[in-house]
Amino acid sequence: MINRSKIRPGWAARVAAFSTLLLAVGLATSAPAEVRGTWLTTTGPDHIRSGFNTASVMSDLRDVGVNTVYIETWKRGDTNFASPTMDALIGRDRAPFLGTSRDLVAETVVEAHRNEMIAIGWFEYGFMTDFIGTTSSVQFASQLTRVAEQNGWLLQDQQGRYGNPSNGFAWMNPAVPEVRQLLIDITLEAIDAHDLDGIQFDDRLAWPREFGWDTTTATLYASETQNQLPTDVNDPEFRAWRQLKVTQFALELAATIRATRPDLHISVSPSITAFSETNFNADWPLWQDLGFFDEYAVQVYRSSYLGTTTQSGFASTFPVQEAQFAPGALDEFVVGLRGNGTGANTPWPDLELMLDDARASGAAGHSIFYSKAVRDDYDAELTAYYDVATLGHAENPLFPTGHRPAPTVATPAGADTWTVDVPADGNYRIIAQQGGDWVEVSGGWLPAGTRELTVFAATGVELLVDRREPVLPDFNDNGVVDLADYTIWRDTLGSTTDLRADANGDLVVDELDYDLWNAAVGQVVPMASASIPEPAAVGLLLVALSALAERRTV
Repeated sequence: MINRSKIRPGWAARVAAFSTLLLAVGLATSAPAEVRGTWLTTTGPDHIRSGFNTASVMSDLRDVGVNTVYIETWKRGDTNFASPTMDALIGRDRAPFLGTSRDLVAETVVEAHRNEMIAIGWFEYGFMTDFIGTTSSVQFASQLTRVAEQNGWLLQDQQGRYGNPSNGFAWMNPAVPEVRQLLIDITLEAIDAHDLDGIQFDDRLAWPREFGWDTTTATLYASETQNQLPTDVNDPEFRAWRQLKVTQFALELAATIRATRPDLHISVSPSITAFSETNFNADWPLWQDLGFFDEYAVQVYRSSYLGTTTQSGFASTFPVQEAQFAPGALDEFVVGLRGNGTGANTPWPDLELMLDDARASGAAGHSIFYSKAVRDDYDAELTAYYDVATLGHAENPLFPTGHRPAPTVATPAGADTWTVDVPADGNYRIIAQQGGDWVEVSGGWLPAGTRELTVFAATGVELLVDRREPVLPDFNDNGVVDLADYTIWRDTLGSTTDLRADANGDLVVDELDYDLWNAAVGQVVPMASASIPEPAAVGLLLVALSALAERRTV
């Protein structure tokens, strides 16, 4: 068993630290850096679900003082963006409420970045596919749940149920390679299609304790351990095996994302340790010890500070979670706080004490579940608490200063023509206000200086920094953007079938593609760097575990 005894400051030291922080804030001319986050969900009030309120909600959150939003990206067996993987698997590429053209993630990311906030794709449901209650039938469940059941991917309890009183959700099996690849594939699609600052998996990156008595699990367990499934749900060997499967996937997920987008921030939002390890077989303190993720937004969700007869309070729960981090690693700890949930809201006086404790601990910051509490319920209280009017906005310390600068505003210069002063060489998204909404219409590499852009039917045009690697308009793939590429553009102008010169991926060759070619003339396409093949996730895990064990026995 890994020894996680880590030095944690006593209560007196925490009070002294918080007093020092208060003094510093009082003397400072700007807010101290801290994560000030919230989760945006399609459940509850219509903050992002319809798209009609997204712009005003994001502006309101920024006015309160929020600097980070976690955007619902994967829920109830559907993505909130167009996913070829899901289309191939279940016959639709996004959640039905989005229709055939809406991309909720794109809508929300644009508005987050227009408001200089960090935007993180929140894969809320993880291995979970749908709420089904207490049943052994998935007849009325989501399409993915039914497909997973047909493929033998769903976990069952000892009575053969897919949901039971301990957990009314259907869960895909973390040990099945196809399931693991499904989650990795939709994650990669999301970060390729959207300029996200990071991704976050929730506490559903897990394997619930009473599940795993299905035929698929029995076969895998027998093959790997030569043991039959136990009768006791708390059997230590079966529990350890399931924890290992979840940990292997956590490593595989993180390693794949880092190989694809080394700059991307990777977060996980687990339950508190007492629940996570026992009930969800998710040993997140081990993941933190091994450096899997960049951020651990632990759900220290309590409806009161001191607790009640039925639930422990934040004051006693929080120190246990804080103790999982060595003093030098607290900058990876984001404290998840409950504003809303089942039942009454957490009272503001209690929430304020929780915020104070999070600040005093030295954690990277906090995130409040969910945006209803921040924007609708406690907007006045949080606005006063953050005091943006006096101190300005706080930077998210987990990102470089100015990671999401304000948009660069273009001015009209004629019919469908706009002039913009590009502040620096780089990759940009060109967004336009069309019908009242801001949408991404084009994007690519632009040099510093004054540029003319063609944007159709827009009442406003802005540039947003794009943190993804630019794809240069080298239409003939000769390694340089030159006149030969212009010839291809000229010869295919207006085409919707020959898309060699479709620089911005909007499925038509037009003036927007010319603008990107013209801006990039002379640029050389960087050579793809050779990469050393990495060992399989299981091998990486064993190496990491071995190294940790050796280091801790010295």
